[in-house]
Amino acid sequence: MSRVIDQRRRTHLVLTGGLAVAMVLIALIAAMLEARQSWQPAVSGPVLPGWSRSVADARHIGIAGAESFNLEQVDGVWRMPSRDGYPVRPERLAELDAYLAALVYEGARTNNVAQLGRIGLAEPGQAGGATQVTVLAADGETLADILLGEARDELVYVRQPGRSRAFAARLGDGAVARPDLTPAEAWLDLEFLALGSNEIARADIQPETGPAYRLERPAAGARNFALRRPTGWQMITAAAGNGSAVALGRVRFRDVRRADRLGGEFVAHHTVETFDGLRVRIDVKALGETRWALITATALTDDAGTAAAAISARTENWAYLMSDLTIDRLIRSLDRIADPRQEPENAP
Repeated sequence: MSRVIDQRRRTHLVLTGGLAVAMVLIALIAAMLEARQSWQPAVSGPVLPGWSRSVADARHIGIAGAESFNLEQVDGVWRMPSRDGYPVRPERLAELDAYLAALVYEGARTNNVAQLGRIGLAEPGQAGGATQVTVLAADGETLADILLGEARDELVYVRQPGRSRAFAARLGDGAVARPDLTPAEAWLDLEFLALGSNEIARADIQPETGPAYRLERPAAGARNFALRRPTGWQMITAAAGNGSAVALGRVRFRDVRRADRLGGEFVAHHTVETFDGLRVRIDVKALGETRWALITATALTDDAGTAAAAISARTENWAYLMSDLTIDRLIRSLDRIADPRQEPENAP
């Protein structure tokens, strides 16, 4: 009987000891993992060393975040393939170049994948996701590949793709502010049409519904546009037509595509003439619920020749997506700015 009891005691001691060892091992492993995550290696110098030397070889820039798109250099001009090769704004490329060249390590930060979203360094497209910038040479060599997270005060969080360690970086001397990397439209010059409200002398408008009409003023100093045609209509107020008449004073389009690949059908048009002899016509094409502008420019005088040529060179065979506000002003129906005249019943 005593031998059985002793055996039970020995078994209990072995189990208790084994459990204690296991708990110690678990604690050691946890401590090691915590130490690994909290350990911050020393780091200094440029985030992208050699960037200034390699940027001249760049031929492809990939940007992946909430939206993903590419930029390609073709015959010396940077273009956006997803927009049918529409040219990219050179100043935006210069800003990105200066920004990446100026990033200098401030120090290491978290290595905990679960915490990356808090500083904007989760995988692109996820909640708290980073914006990834990948730069390639013509032969496909990677010149730069970096994940950019949140910018806080004078620091920005960065991470190398495929690695969990986050770093804080600061901008070196002479650096520019972080450029807007998304949306894709931020890289495209879609605000080029700015005739100036005071320069517009006449507007001929054919809305999608209702009659065409003409608005005109005699001089740039005149405040309001008068309704010249059709007859039999009277403006609701003296200024009722001003918004439509000067719609091309300054326009910001929303997107762009090649006109010969757009499809759709023409539904309206808007033509203006300026006091110095520039004529600009917008043909409005409907594609589903969207409305696109096809733009042509003509010089009616020698003074307008340079401006007309510049607009034509930029817009030839391109169609530009318009916002609802622009559409509303550009091709507003006549009955929204004027009423039919009521003739007296007993008029002779």
